Amino acid sequence: MTRGAGLYRLQCLDHEGDAKRRRLMEVEAALGESEALKQARQTLKRTQGLVKKWAVRQRDLELKTQGISNKISRSEKRLYGGVVKNPKELADLQAEVASLRRRRQRVEDNLLEAMIEREEGEAAQADARRHLDEIQARWSTQQADLMAERETLQEELAEIEQARAEVLPSIDAGDLATYQSLRRMKGGIAVVEVQGGACGGCGVAVPPGLEWQLRRDGVVTCGNCGRIIVRV
Repeated sequence: MTRGAGLYRLQCLDHEGDAKRRRLMEVEAALGESEALKQARQTLKRTQGLVKKWAVRQRDLELKTQGISNKISRSEKRLYGGVVKNPKELADLQAEVASLRRRRQRVEDNLLEAMIEREEGEAAQADARRHLDEIQARWSTQQADLMAERETLQEELAEIEQARAEVLPSIDAGDLATYQSLRRMKGGIAVVEVQGGACGGCGVAVPPGLEWQLRRDGVVTCGNCGRIIVRV
């Protein structure tokens, strides 16, 4: 492998490896619960809490209604059973029954409200459950795809590292040091091909003297951007 070919091969491998590592980071960041899934789960939990709240409220009001009805029944039994003879006591019983009936009506109004709220809450809970199931299904599919992609990327990166290890012995230590320094300074692109008589990195034309050297050695340094220009 020529000097220029070795450097260019190393550049290609490193450039491909950089891209795959960036993608691997994106994939790993996307693994795990998504924000949409978390929100859907929170929405379901919130609707479940509301349903529970109104169910408890409904049961309490039903018991309260039943308790008042029992009191009304006992009072009416005394009122109409002929046991109480005293007019004052009878009047008091009538007033008590009327008050209990008004109280029961208020409780029944509250009970109706609780039943409506519970029914609406159950509908919202069912919608939230369906939405969560849909989000969960999509998320599960995406997670499976991401895990498969992660495995593929890891395998490809291992292959790149193997190929890189094979090409490194053919590269001069000085060239390697220059290459690594340029990679840090030039955004990862240290070696470029000559393209139409110009530097493939910055596009500036290669002077005749450097063009002759490039033909002879296969490697020159761009006088403008400092990158290594090769003819492969």
